[in-house]
Amino acid sequence: MIPDKELDDPKVPALRTLMGGEAGELLSTILGEAGGRVRSHRIGQVRYVPGRSVTVQYRVDVVWQSGKPTREVMVATSGIDVPDGVPVFAADGVEIAVWRFPNDPFLPGLAKVNDPEGAATLLSQLGAQTDRAQVRTRAYRAGRRAVLEVSTPDAQIFIKVVRPGRAAALQQTHTALSEHVPVPHSLGWSRDQGIVALQALPGRTLRKALESRSSRLPSPAALVGLLDGFPPTDADTSPVSGPRQRVASHARLLSAVTPSLSERLNRIVERLEQDQMVGSDPVHGDFHSSQILTSGSDVVGLVDVDTAGSGDRSDDFASLLGHLGTLSLSSVARRDFDRYGAELIAEFDRLVDPIGLRLGVAGVIFGLATGPFRVQLAKWPADTERRVALAERWIDSADTLSA
Repeated sequence: MIPDKELDDPKVPALRTLMGGEAGELLSTILGEAGGRVRSHRIGQVRYVPGRSVTVQYRVDVVWQSGKPTREVMVATSGIDVPDGVPVFAADGVEIAVWRFPNDPFLPGLAKVNDPEGAATLLSQLGAQTDRAQVRTRAYRAGRRAVLEVSTPDAQIFIKVVRPGRAAALQQTHTALSEHVPVPHSLGWSRDQGIVALQALPGRTLRKALESRSSRLPSPAALVGLLDGFPPTDADTSPVSGPRQRVASHARLLSAVTPSLSERLNRIVERLEQDQMVGSDPVHGDFHSSQILTSGSDVVGLVDVDTAGSGDRSDDFASLLGHLGTLSLSSVARRDFDRYGAELIAEFDRLVDPIGLRLGVAGVIFGLATGPFRVQLAKWPADTERRVALAERWIDSADTLSA
């Protein structure tokens, strides 16, 4: 499967520029003014909201006047309001804001903790005896969040950098949950900088354990027990939208980038939006194999609890199954993923409605179908279709049960 056509959105004219050949010219102009020569560039991530905005992260190989080569992360965006002081360039009459990592205008704390001296200062303030640190970027979503790993010979922490308005809620979530489940303890935070420093937990992710074909994995009951440890919700607990509640948004993007799938996408949305349940259970909100830390058959940690709140327990089960099923599509350990998934389904079916569970899994996979485009996989249209087809199979499974 190849792209239907060159992406074009009259309401987001920058889309063609930022995802086409003109992006190289824009990057060369910007980095050239700073004394760099662009050798190559490629898209790392795309956040596209049809009819509204586009944000593109690039990985750019640059040679500076000194002769030193570096790899830079550049971000270009159009259609969103950016803070004052962000450089804005005109390309084909379209205004495009551009910044260079780590100088993200929405994440004021990022540049500070990305600097080894700044990170060492932060560690010292937290009680570590050090004047130097190594910093590794573990995740970065432009304008939204970053995760940095900071290490010294004697200490290791993870720093989440978010928009300042979200830091207090993130801090409170970790503080509240750490009394009940093995989530990282908060070591300190800054409201103004949007920084929360978190304890490093032991273990490896369940995903890595499956990929290594480990014979010792947590039992389904152990994973259920992990979720059972969450404290009860109350009137102040934030609601978490389930995967079936988000399918219309995912369909708008998928229809825009793969219009040949539109009829299939519409049928999926129509089916998944029927008979949705709204629960008040405590939920993780993004429960999957890369969030669960294991040591053999023991669960030793749970990370990325930013999305925790009130929802339907079935959605957490569906998230785990949906991610496993999607990973299985391209993993050399496919049989291991599928076998473990089957064990989980047998347990989950006893605890929640099996039909709703399968429809939830379809919703999760439908959302993950946006991933190949977002990270611009080499064969993203074909990978997108494979995920859409997998979501359809889960819907068929639900309909078979309801027949």
